[in-house]
Amino acid sequence: MRAMTRLSILLFSIVFLCTTFAAVSSTGQTEDKPRAARESIVIAALPFADSSPGGKYAPLAESMGDIIATYLGRAEGLTFVERKELNKVFKEHKLTLAGLVDSETKVKIGRLLGAKYILTGGVAVVNKKLKINAHLFEVETTRLVRSEAAEGEIDKLFSVVGALAEKLARGFNLQLPKITEEDIDKSPEAGLHFMRGLGYYYGNMLDHAIAEFMKTLALDPKYSKARYWNAQCYFDEHEWQHAKIEYERFLKDFPEDQLAPKVKQKLKRCEEEMAKKPQEN
Repeated sequence: MRAMTRLSILLFSIVFLCTTFAAVSSTGQTEDKPRAARESIVIAALPFADSSPGGKYAPLAESMGDIIATYLGRAEGLTFVERKELNKVFKEHKLTLAGLVDSETKVKIGRLLGAKYILTGGVAVVNKKLKINAHLFEVETTRLVRSEAAEGEIDKLFSVVGALAEKLARGFNLQLPKITEEDIDKSPEAGLHFMRGLGYYYGNMLDHAIAEFMKTLALDPKYSKARYWNAQCYFDEHEWQHAKIEYERFLKDFPEDQLAPKVKQKLKRCEEEMAKKPQEN
């Protein structure tokens, strides 16, 4: 009887331990992802302000949040709010870039987006020298928790942004993977090709820039900035017909985008230049 009892207890113990182990293993498997998600730092990257003389670099400043997010988004532990969600909040609350002048408005946007931090800042270009200032605000407390800056030649955009992103990553005690030209060539990330396209643009390599912006759009047809800068390349080359097509496509696909007013101005210029051509011949 005692032998049977011992055997029963032993069998029960084995079953119990196996069941408990399975439950723990199952719990670990199901909770790992939610835990990782909870520990991920959610950041909303807002458009930057242009402090350059004449506001010539406003489109670059408007794109800067996305560019820095492309770099920082490669670090484990950081999650950036999708641009379409940001545009949605801008539209629903009738906000414009001009309205992002005070920290309260910026923090309000962060709350609406469910972000822990907001990334914002400014861009200044003087005599081809680029300076970027980036600021991180904590949404819950509205306090400024970190500011970093980087500067260099405007046609070395890749390096300047990379240096700034590394400083910001160190503030979170995160390791930022290096990005090489080979990485971009093989990358399926639209943001990397867009970033390289801007580098080519400011290096006055417009054919290369167009190729990168087209790759960006092939990977993400909703990448409005790539459509804008692709048109800008043709505009700068005075290829008015091509620029017109790209600007019209932009307005069709992104009528509510923050750059739409500027696109309308440039489209008008294209039409004016095209109207002159028959008279010149």
